[in-house]
Amino acid sequence: MTQLLVSVRDTAEARAALDGGADWIDLKEPANGPLGAVAATVARDVAGIVAGRASLSAAAGELIDWPHSVARDLLNVEGISQLKLGLSGVDDVGDWRHLWKTAQREIAAAGKDLVAVAYADAATARPPAPFDVLEAAAAANARWLLIDTFDKSAGMLLELFDGTQLRALFERAQSLGLTTAAAGRLTPAAIEALPLEVVDIVAVRSAACGGDRRGVVNTLSVAALRELLNVSEASRGACPRGLHAPQNPAASGRG
Repeated sequence: MTQLLVSVRDTAEARAALDGGADWIDLKEPANGPLGAVAATVARDVAGIVAGRASLSAAAGELIDWPHSVARDLLNVEGISQLKLGLSGVDDVGDWRHLWKTAQREIAAAGKDLVAVAYADAATARPPAPFDVLEAAAAANARWLLIDTFDKSAGMLLELFDGTQLRALFERAQSLGLTTAAAGRLTPAAIEALPLEVVDIVAVRSAACGGDRRGVVNTLSVAALRELLNVSEASRGACPRGLHAPQNPAASGRG
């Protein structure tokens, strides 16, 4: 069953996403970049709203900024189970795998998981190749792989990383025990074009805001995305949300 993650910037958006049927609430400030972090005070307020009704994750910026980032305050926010750090520009700082593992250990000490993030737009972000990110994550016993876009003006995910590549990446990830997530300016049509049978989580911001990632998350848009995934699951013979499927990866034993 493919779950729906909605990125929100405040408590009002979190309520709208929950009311629309989001399985995951993800904290993100779009004005601060592709993985822009919200303030810890905002994160605590949202965690209080979510209160176990959905899983809660948070964007924490880029790995190269992490050692001195204000996003480190998110380590102390109870209720957040995953943090995401992007890998843009890491070739400029030496051994990114060592830096990533250091961050992973620190985040684990705070009781949270570090999500491995692969960027599809290599020319802009100068990240490691997605398969290199996957293999490094698997070697570090990470549990999550997200593919996203760094430059939100450069195109949607499948315009930068075709469906065949995505299927191969996610099949390999699942075979290694990782939960897979796809993001990157995903419209409803783009979601339908994804190989959803190997996508555990569809992650959206702009589609939940009526098409503008700097807009406001609204319940109707979220509900339409949830229904889109339900219809897709039913057409594949999967179990739509609200029937017999678990509500999160941990419940299914995939964690």
